[in-house]
Amino acid sequence: MAEEIKMEEERRTSARINDVNRQNFGEGQHIFREGETGETAFIVISGNVGIYKTTESGETPLAVLKKGAMFGEMALINDEVRMASAKAMDGIAEVMVISRAMFQKKMDALDPFTRGLIKILSDNVRNSQK
Repeated sequence: MAEEIKMEEERRTSARINDVNRQNFGEGQHIFREGETGETAFIVISGNVGIYKTTESGETPLAVLKKGAMFGEMALINDEVRMASAKAMDGIAEVMVISRAMFQKKMDALDPFTRGLIKILSDNVRNSQK
């Protein structure tokens, strides 16, 4: 019985993942750039995504994101421009595209305390980068 439940949960999860918008980016291709308006967030399905800021000395790497990592969400939480740039690296990166409406629906489902905490944490990260 437990095995049947687990298989059904995996089938539903797989169906939801297949229903979402996916996009491929070639190595070095920008997913978004620092300073742009953000209307989507992303989850890495496969490949690697580099996050970086542009400084006087060029591109400064901040992180390399791998399968399962979400990025671009802060622009949706704070409704401000992108803090950094993201691009595919080490080959093709496949990402799941999370629309503003989908993201907002998930945020609205949270209790007010959790929503407030996420906003505070996001503001703290954004302010630490200024």
